[in-house]
Amino acid sequence: MVAGTPRDSLYVLDVLYDRDGGKRPETIVTDTAAYSDIVFGLLTLAGFAYAPQLADLPDQKMWRIDRTADYGAFREAARGRVGLARIERQWEDILRIIGSIHTGAVRAYDVIRMLSRDGRPSPLGDAIAHYGRIAKSLHILRLADEPGYRRQIKAQANLQEGRHALARRSSTAVPGSSTSATRTAWRPAAQPARGRRGVIPVR
Repeated sequence: MVAGTPRDSLYVLDVLYDRDGGKRPETIVTDTAAYSDIVFGLLTLAGFAYAPQLADLPDQKMWRIDRTADYGAFREAARGRVGLARIERQWEDILRIIGSIHTGAVRAYDVIRMLSRDGRPSPLGDAIAHYGRIAKSLHILRLADEPGYRRQIKAQANLQEGRHALARRSSTAVPGSSTSATRTAWRPAAQPARGRRGVIPVR
């Protein structure tokens, strides 16, 4: 079981590393609510492709490395700047964090909470967020340029919505099997989708 509140993103990596077997997922599809730059960075560093659905795509902010580069039609969209120096200063600690999550020495949930306090990231969390913004910008460009990529994400999200709907119907089919509060607070843990190559939806 994975808590549906307050933020699914806190549990994403733990779900991925606590699987009971099966093929290692390649892409993680989430809705906009499960998105954050720190999670984007952690998942990318861990070797996963993170593909959140982003609301209001034309208004999304992208990030550039070279402040003086001419991005043509994307000049206004690429108004953020990735701080490579921030990433470099924290690089050794970033690798320790990823290694600790990968080996199970720490829970990703606890790491993500540690990296951000009261809505403000620590210097390490800020560095991971800047790393994540590189992957986020590439993800936005794929969403804008590849219809097949958009369809894949939408199809996977629809599949997961169908699973949630089935779970809700199942939990209410047997009297006394679930309380309303429990149905609201908890959802089934995500499992790899059959028939789709290494793609796991998370809600």
